[in-house]
Amino acid sequence: MRKTISRNLSLFWRNKKRWSRWTAKILNLERRKYMTFEYESKIYLGEVALYVADLARQKDFYQRVLGLELLEEQDGQVALGRDGQVLVRLLATGDRQTVKSAYGLYHLALLLPSRQALADILKHLSENKVPMVGGADHGYSEAIYLEDPEGNGIELYRDKPQADWDIREDGRIIGVTEALAAQEIYELGQEVQPFSIAEGTRMGHVHLSVKNSRAASHFYQKLLGLEDKFSIPSASWLASGNYHHHVAVNEWGGSHLNHRQPKQLGLAYFEAQVQGKEDLVAIYENALDLQAPVRWISSQELEVTDPDGIVAKVKTRVV
Repeated sequence: MRKTISRNLSLFWRNKKRWSRWTAKILNLERRKYMTFEYESKIYLGEVALYVADLARQKDFYQRVLGLELLEEQDGQVALGRDGQVLVRLLATGDRQTVKSAYGLYHLALLLPSRQALADILKHLSENKVPMVGGADHGYSEAIYLEDPEGNGIELYRDKPQADWDIREDGRIIGVTEALAAQEIYELGQEVQPFSIAEGTRMGHVHLSVKNSRAASHFYQKLLGLEDKFSIPSASWLASGNYHHHVAVNEWGGSHLNHRQPKQLGLAYFEAQVQGKEDLVAIYENALDLQAPVRWISSQELEVTDPDGIVAKVKTRVV
């Protein structure tokens, strides 16, 4: 009798362990199924690739001036980033048209992890007399703006706590353009030698120059499942989840710019990342519905071209 009880207890504990393992797997699958990125977003911005005329000069700017790490280098191509994640990819091209002659990039936006990180890079840029285009307090963020040597726009920003954002009942997030507390932020900055952009920096959003902002807004809402968070007649700020914007579009360059051509100076592509293959297939079907040129690069990545010739690459995120 004692042996029978002992044997039954042994079977019970073995089965319990087996059930626990299966339960953990099921729960993990459910978590992955419903998992979202920060701010309950379903997309995450990856690298921005630029066609450049002077690869060495551009590499020096992004590495020495912005403090990005050199992650990859091969003939005609350089990748830079932080924490092992590529943020900016530079591709050599023979094209010599000016960056702003065609629709494409208005600016790429590097999201810094804190106000201290913004202060440190502002001090670094100021002490090295790097020209800046301006700065602004947008209500939900504080930002400084500059351009690389070939005229590609760059925003460096930090998000304020979400409790400070102007979020309306319908989910819209109102942005403003007010004076940046530049002196206060500068005085907060610390000199870092050699300078390196802060750990945790990532691509926060991409802002595009387009011919028709209303049409472009519709396109990216439909393609990527974004929502219009804030609009004015000439621009829209779009996001997934509760973020202020992942993609912005504006028509401030006018209606006379050229349709973007392959290997033209400036934006080569921007990258959006999604959780899984189902999301990727849905975006592929969205592109077909929009009658947009789309092709599979691999089983986990596709490429879509918008009406202005701007290329978006969408892939599953690997952490």
